[in-house]
Amino acid sequence: MEMNRAVVAMQPSGIRRITAEARHIEGCISLTLGEPDFDTPAPICERTQRALGEGYTHYPPNAGYASLRAQIAAYENARHGTDYGADEVIVTAGSTEAIASALLAILNPGDEVIVPVPAFGLYEQLIALAGGVCVPLHTEADGFQIAQERLDACLTPRTKAILVTSPNNPTGCVLEEASLERVARAAREHDLFVLLDAVYDRLVYRQDVPHLMDDRTLRDRLIVVQSFSKPYAMTGWRVGYGIADAPVARQMLKVHAALVVGVSAFSQRGCEGIFDVDIEPMRLRYLQRRDYVLGRLEKMGLETARPDGAFYVFPSIARFGMTSEAFALRLMREAKVAVVPSSCFGVEGFVRITYCYSDEELREGMDRLERFVKSLER
Repeated sequence: MEMNRAVVAMQPSGIRRITAEARHIEGCISLTLGEPDFDTPAPICERTQRALGEGYTHYPPNAGYASLRAQIAAYENARHGTDYGADEVIVTAGSTEAIASALLAILNPGDEVIVPVPAFGLYEQLIALAGGVCVPLHTEADGFQIAQERLDACLTPRTKAILVTSPNNPTGCVLEEASLERVARAAREHDLFVLLDAVYDRLVYRQDVPHLMDDRTLRDRLIVVQSFSKPYAMTGWRVGYGIADAPVARQMLKVHAALVVGVSAFSQRGCEGIFDVDIEPMRLRYLQRRDYVLGRLEKMGLETARPDGAFYVFPSIARFGMTSEAFALRLMREAKVAVVPSSCFGVEGFVRITYCYSDEELREGMDRLERFVKSLER
């Protein structure tokens, strides 16, 4: 019997594959997963424990509790001067499910989605599962920004949406105002959706970071997905949300309800009041770690775009004359430090290093990387 072709064509996560192999190498330091080394803040855990004691173990509303959705809407409105209502917010099983619900809601078979690359590999798979076609827009030669001519070359009569991430995974780079305006203008002129993955927008390291939610002209076509995973060290909780104009949100809600019914009741109650939790100590620690890793890479002669957000760096390894996969595997097996090859993100010539690990792991990892780089140079 024939299986779903889109599913058969899917490849397991390259990030997870590298991470799994690293676990079988004794003493290997893994700098692969975007997994904060902090514990989830105590107030969130305490509220969740109370919710369990109070019997929040039954079905919640499909879209999420109205109280939590109202808090989310109020928070985003205060940040961006928007006017979203609670009915335009859906509490989801992390940002991944929000992206899946959005794509399944807007795509018809053969519709194209432009994705600036490098990009999180799951985007292409979710687009394919929704019947769409992923169209990569390369940014490597443009400082990981969106060049007008490259965007124009990707637009076709079948284009339905542009999916952008800022700050970016894997580069940590922030899309500047000019890049965002090119996306917004294309969306307006070609009647496209814009799907914004903003899961790292609370982990930024400068004050003047532009945001697509600030553009009021996009309200009817902008879909924003968010997650509590990264800023609050809650990767295992699987709680996020999607925000969209009411007609779009209604269609996303149908998909969300079909996929997961709703996010666990006690987790949602634990997230109420989450925006009052101070994440500044974690952000400042990531900033310190970023600066440390950047300094070490510079001394090694590894050219790296300065990341202004998230907790990744994306140094070039092109000068060593091997694929990113070959570089990463040799580094892991010979130097016992694991990083992610850029082939997992749709481009070649780079590796992703995650710096949300302990200072000790980062120091030892950078020492091992430096010795490996010197061995290649010899």
